[in-house]
Amino acid sequence: EVTVVKQVAKVKNVIGVLEGETEETIIIGAHYDHVGRGGMNSLAPGSKEIHNGADDNASGTVGLLELARRFGQSGVKPKRRLVFMAFTGEEEGLIGSAHYVAHPIWPLDQTVAMLNMDMIGRLNEDKLTIFGTGTAAFWQPLLDDLAKKYGFTLNKIAVGMGPSDQTSFYMKNIPVL
Repeated sequence: EVTVVKQVAKVKNVIGVLEGETEETIIIGAHYDHVGRGGMNSLAPGSKEIHNGADDNASGTVGLLELARRFGQSGVKPKRRLVFMAFTGEEEGLIGSAHYVAHPIWPLDQTVAMLNMDMIGRLNEDKLTIFGTGTAAFWQPLLDDLAKKYGFTLNKIAVGMGPSDQTSFYMKNIPVL
């Protein structure tokens, strides 16, 4: 016998915008939800203990806020509109990002890239894994130059499909990282 109690809650994406010189948009995103406890969808599937989300994904949301702060305080108007988006419901199936691409605020045909930050606190031996490196020709030389400049070893995964919010944008043919 199983008892399932479904709880429904209204959740929202949180969006900040820095207008650019053109109508083109770059989405910079991170999800702010977490599984909360072990169990299904966690690294501890047999546990019900608190499953803290410092890396997945407090690290990404802090990175998102820091980029928004730095770009906002720079005093320089960016070439393209920068949209800083904290997504909800990533852990339950990319709910927030899927909702955004189904109901975009800015036209998707003018969205030139989506940069997703998920688990950015997990860097060992200066090795960085990046999904989506093959979704646009301009990513490869840019990433190679930056890796060389900052001393990173890159694990480049060409496809944009992966277990995070960039997938919603990739499915709409938007270049992602």
